[in-house]
Amino acid sequence: MKRIQQFPGPMPGLGGYGKRAGTFASWKGYRSEAARYRPLIDALCALQHGLCGYCEIDLWEGDREVEHVVPRSHPRRGKTLALAAGNLIACCRGGAADRSDDERRPGASCGQAKGDISDPDFIDPRTLPELPSLMRVLPNGQIEADGKACREAGVTADKVERTIELLNLNVERLRRARQRHRRRLGANSRHFTNGTAMEQWARRILLPKDGGHLNRFFTTSRSYFGPVGERVLVQKPWTWV
Repeated sequence: MKRIQQFPGPMPGLGGYGKRAGTFASWKGYRSEAARYRPLIDALCALQHGLCGYCEIDLWEGDREVEHVVPRSHPRRGKTLALAAGNLIACCRGGAADRSDDERRPGASCGQAKGDISDPDFIDPRTLPELPSLMRVLPNGQIEADGKACREAGVTADKVERTIELLNLNVERLRRARQRHRRRLGANSRHFTNGTAMEQWARRILLPKDGGHLNRFFTTSRSYFGPVGERVLVQKPWTWV
């Protein structure tokens, strides 16, 4: 999981619906209007550079949905935040959609795993620091809290581990996919014999491509490149990748 940006202005399709529906406005009513929902999820996907806000798999038409960070079932804030732009991110369907690779293996993740749970230790990805990353991915694809980075950022590692647990980010299908991603990076990196070439490779992998999309499993790539990747990411100006 990586930092994602807050939406920089009015969310497409939300304001007009709220004004028209007034006190009867609800997520269910809004969701039923495809002409409004489509611009909303398109805008969120673009803001997130095409990646799921939780597991960082690439989003596509058949496998994406709007996720409420504070669930709509929350007894105090759920209704109030159901149509709040600051509570919405784009996510994959958590394993519910068929894919042609390792992500087809069973096991819910992301919003599907989190469901209606509202845990005070859950970390909204929009509140994560840009640097350093509070999570790291091991060579076997396991994702975990980076204790040193958490201390630097003043965030308890327990909160990061709890967020990983709530989202089930170590479900086997995701762990295996991240492992394969790291192996591919390693296979390509063997061809680079100096630091300049490696940094150029890191830029190609970590920064947005034409069209603004990022490569999937950003945090996995970031962990693989280590200090080289951090040197790339600290360079400005970048709308946070």
